Amino acid sequence: MKTIQSFYKLMSRRLSIQLAVAGLLAAVVLSVFVTAIQLFLEVNAHKVTVNSDLERLIKSARLPAANAVFTYDYSLGNEIVESLLLNDFIIDVQLVDEQGVVLAEGQSNTEIGYQADYLEFLLGEPVQIRKIELQLSQKDPQLIGSLEMTYNYHQQFEPLMQATWQRLFLNLIEVSLLTIILIIVFNRRITQPLANLTRQLHGIESGYSHGQRLKLMYAHREDELGILIKTVNQQLQRLDILNQENQVSLDEAEQSYESLHTLVENLPHLISVKTPQGKPLLVNQAFLNAFSISADDYLHQNKHNSIFEGLTKSTRQLLLDADEEVANGHKAVMLPEVTWRLPNGKYLSLEMRKLSIQYKGQTAVLSVGVDITERKEHQAHIQHLAYHDALTDLPNRHLFIDRLEQALLRTQRSKQFGALIFVDLDNFKTINDTRGHLVGDTILAEVARRLKQAFREEDTVARLGGDEFVICMTDLGSSEEEANIIVSERSELLMNAMRESFSSQGEQINVSASLGLAYFHDHSLNASELLRHADMAMYKAKEAGKNQIIMFQQEMAEASQRLFELKEDTQKALYRDEFFLMYQPQVDSNDRTIIGAEALLRWTHPIRGLVSPGEFIPLLEESDLMPLVGQKVIDMAAEQLALWLKEGVIRESFKLSINVSPQQFSQADFATTVKSALDLHNIPANMIDLEITEGMIIDNIEHTVAAMNELRALGLHFSIDDFGTGYSNLNYLKRLPLDVLKVDQSFVRDIEHDTNDSAIVRTIIAMADQLKLSTIAEGVETEEQLLALRNMGCEIFQGYLYSPPLKNVEFATLMTGQDSNAS
Repeated sequence: MKTIQSFYKLMSRRLSIQLAVAGLLAAVVLSVFVTAIQLFLEVNAHKVTVNSDLERLIKSARLPAANAVFTYDYSLGNEIVESLLLNDFIIDVQLVDEQGVVLAEGQSNTEIGYQADYLEFLLGEPVQIRKIELQLSQKDPQLIGSLEMTYNYHQQFEPLMQATWQRLFLNLIEVSLLTIILIIVFNRRITQPLANLTRQLHGIESGYSHGQRLKLMYAHREDELGILIKTVNQQLQRLDILNQENQVSLDEAEQSYESLHTLVENLPHLISVKTPQGKPLLVNQAFLNAFSISADDYLHQNKHNSIFEGLTKSTRQLLLDADEEVANGHKAVMLPEVTWRLPNGKYLSLEMRKLSIQYKGQTAVLSVGVDITERKEHQAHIQHLAYHDALTDLPNRHLFIDRLEQALLRTQRSKQFGALIFVDLDNFKTINDTRGHLVGDTILAEVARRLKQAFREEDTVARLGGDEFVICMTDLGSSEEEANIIVSERSELLMNAMRESFSSQGEQINVSASLGLAYFHDHSLNASELLRHADMAMYKAKEAGKNQIIMFQQEMAEASQRLFELKEDTQKALYRDEFFLMYQPQVDSNDRTIIGAEALLRWTHPIRGLVSPGEFIPLLEESDLMPLVGQKVIDMAAEQLALWLKEGVIRESFKLSINVSPQQFSQADFATTVKSALDLHNIPANMIDLEITEGMIIDNIEHTVAAMNELRALGLHFSIDDFGTGYSNLNYLKRLPLDVLKVDQSFVRDIEHDTNDSAIVRTIIAMADQLKLSTIAEGVETEEQLLALRNMGCEIFQGYLYSPPLKNVEFATLMTGQDSNAS
């Protein structure tokens, strides 16, 4: 065993021995292979010859044997058997008739003889039996007996195999001698020179050759070995140069490392380097300061691990997975946010990047952490501002709607009642306008504080905007009665709190609030609908006198829906020409003659019929349609005047009063619109009397005066409608080019019974007389009212005493009848 191991060891070290053994084995294998092929071919060829000889032998014995059996000639049979046994490969012969009677038989005196097991796959078994059936003749196929021979088939191949083995032996000797000669030549020409080169290379230092080179062999200066030596010498020279350059690079890298270390040390980011197994290698001062740890403690494995105690289990696993991914994948990994809980109780949030680097010749994981704690707090603050009111820090509309929807879902599951309270401060706009927004903001902040104190901690108090607040209450009980007890108690607390004065800039200010309440206990309403219900109830509280709470009733929603539908229909009515004018006569109080009329806008709804102006006029003003409708009114009135003039119904002294809305009058092209209508229908401007309100004068006196003067220059007249019901200002009246003051019907209604109304009307008429203005009393319904007005000096009136508003045809008939009576 040791001998074999020593041989293998020698072979692994000496190329010459490997070459010799390989050559010898190749020669033996080749010789055996070639001999095997030759043997196969020769055996097959010899097999044909042997089979042919055997067939001739059988053929020659067949006829004599048949005659011997047929004639039962025992002597002839024995002669045939003995003649066959003369062949050395035949072992046994037997001649029998068709009844199995043996006529003759014999056996060879020699042993079986030559046998070769390796020939069995080519020739079969060595001992074989051949039975030859005997017939009398070829024309008579009847069997008369048989001749059986047992023979050694391999015997006939013995000479061939002896020749083959001799040839194989000679071939092996020949090939082995040739191989030994080639090995000697190869050893001298290749193996020994290579061994010499190996010894020389082994003697040259791998780090730096110091100028050592391989010696060029004269016998091999032009062949492959010579080229190899020259190439190796060139590479050695290049290696020396590379070593020199590498040393310079190492020196420079060392300097760069020192510079990089200085840079890393002074960076504000948290930088650390460790092995893929987690062993710390490097850390900068920012990292040490953040975790309040020294460099020695950090580089100590156990103390280094204590840093990660401030992480949650999932976060710690996240860092480990990131380190593994960086180490295995050699790619950068970014962790958007990793939060540590520091020993002092504060939190540190880092945006971390990890990447694989080479640190002092070994693979390491570099971690760079950017402190985003302040940015995160800033983002949280921005997030808070996005969902909270900046002044009161209460939830804003967006957050409140979300919480209200959650409350609706909660009540659906719990079957408990909830409540929504809409709070609006009373007359807060006046406080803002008179005392300034700073005072208003102070009051709003204090209201928010009182709201939070009055309601439960689980209730959501929010500011929707301006002076509007809402409170969402949940879990108020399984019945409305239970819920009402809690809501009433909390609402009373709020009302009591609001009764206390608000202090701002040394002033004591009293502010009340109107509250609208809406209950919910299922999910039949969404948040917007519920909020709208509470808003409706709040407006009902304001209409009822303010400073109170009113619960939502379904009738409010129905009324609101009707109002909404009516508002939409007003927009359609303008384009469907559903608006029309009616005319109420203006009558001389002395002779009862019609001197003019007031054009009154009316609307016939396709379903509801005639709609009151008190309903649709405010809707037109809210939807900014009043300027368009007002322009249409002027066009229709001018067109009607032109028609009546043409038909002779009226004279040019007739005046038609047309109401002008503030929105319409404030249009920059209002005067142009009026002039265009007059020109289009070719009517005198002095037939038009534009009625304006006191509020229009107060809102923008300069614009009002300029517009009125421009229209007055065209010839139009002006009157103030409902005089005495607004903020009358005599200075304004003096500056305006007015013609008529209209006494509001609210003063006329009780003029004969109410001394105050009588005094007011008398004052208005006296003032108009001093200002050289005419007066028209509206809403005159009785003779007593007309008598009182005439006694005070009012010259013109209009009202149901004489005629209600009439359609154009009816008014024309009335005018025609008046002219007939006069004539």
